[in-house]
Amino acid sequence: MKNFLNKFSILTLVMFISSLISCSSDPETIIETVIVSETVTVTTAIPTPDTETVGSGGISYIDDSQTWSNDRIWIMNGKIVVRSGASLTIEPGTIVKAQNGQGVNATALVIAAGATINAVGTSDAPIIFTDIEDSISYGDGVISPNRESTDTGKWGGIIVLGNAIVGEDGGRDDIEGIAEGFDWTSYGGDNDSDSSGSISYVSIRHSGTQLAGGDEIQGLTLGGVGSGTDLNNIEVVGSNDDGVEIFGGAAVLTDILILNQRDDAIDIDEGYRGSITNVLIQMRSNSDNPFEIDGTEDSTGVIGGSFTINNATVYGNASPESGKNNLGDWKSDATGLTNNVVYKNIDGLIIKGIDTDTYGGVATEKSSDNLNFNEFYFITTSTLDEIFVNTSITDYADWARLSTTQIENTGADESLFSWTLWSALQY
Repeated sequence: MKNFLNKFSILTLVMFISSLISCSSDPETIIETVIVSETVTVTTAIPTPDTETVGSGGISYIDDSQTWSNDRIWIMNGKIVVRSGASLTIEPGTIVKAQNGQGVNATALVIAAGATINAVGTSDAPIIFTDIEDSISYGDGVISPNRESTDTGKWGGIIVLGNAIVGEDGGRDDIEGIAEGFDWTSYGGDNDSDSSGSISYVSIRHSGTQLAGGDEIQGLTLGGVGSGTDLNNIEVVGSNDDGVEIFGGAAVLTDILILNQRDDAIDIDEGYRGSITNVLIQMRSNSDNPFEIDGTEDSTGVIGGSFTINNATVYGNASPESGKNNLGDWKSDATGLTNNVVYKNIDGLIIKGIDTDTYGGVATEKSSDNLNFNEFYFITTSTLDEIFVNTSITDYADWARLSTTQIENTGADESLFSWTLWSALQY
């Protein structure tokens, strides 16, 4: 019994000590609460609109710096006027469509004197101006799914005005037909090196609608534009009036293509003193002239101007309408030089006129008071006498000749127009 109790006592003591040791060796548990604050950014995709409209009819103004991007189709509605001090940039490849208002409601883009346009495309991504009913979209390339190159007069056109010298009474004028009573329609000044920006790799299509009073807007109209303006690689397709019309100024144009205009391809007036180099013209059946050139409109005779046209090829139409597809009209005391022109597909066609008042015969450089010509090539079965029958010129053989095929290095360099609709349609 005694042994049992001793064992029991010893066992109890051992268990009690073990319990104390166990309790004293447990680590202290500390619970700490940490609050974490985190900023979570949630990105919500905003869809790019398919189209964006500028203007609401009538006249709308751009008075700041704006950019028309190539991620949507831009729709002009009414007269969009970039006023003096403002600028409009159009990204390469952008498609711009014009609402089809007619007459005084016609849509047009106007770059006022003192404003700037920077519409600079590339050969792979030209900028296209067309009408609202043209279903062309990104991915179509340069060919419209529904428009023909002979479709005309669906909207106004592009007008660029500047501060260069203009052969008009007082040295200034208002651009015809666009609007009355506004200062932004005025052009002309004393700065022949004036810059209105850049237009490059641009195709202007189906323009030239008739305005009030019988006036029309051309595909591209330049009024008093200076030589500081960069104008190159421009195509005008299906203008209901002229392709390019130039009122005075000293603009320098290079690589110009005009396809299927109704009136004249190149129309010059008011003592234009600039140059146009590398021109390709494709006439439709009822086109009038490839060139219609007038002299100064300054009644005092103080403000003159001499143009230069270099390196041009003119394709006549296979079935011209009666009285159409003339080969050029140099009139109204025009002064300047037309040099290196090739005419193709022109059997039976004639030069409409050459003004004898300023005619100075053959020359290789322009001069201020003379109308000169050099290196004209007619690929035709017609004779020179037949071609010049409507003129009083007798020494045309000094600068004009017949040929059965095009001579190397004459006319326009057509390889530079591979980016155009003309090239894509394989004219």
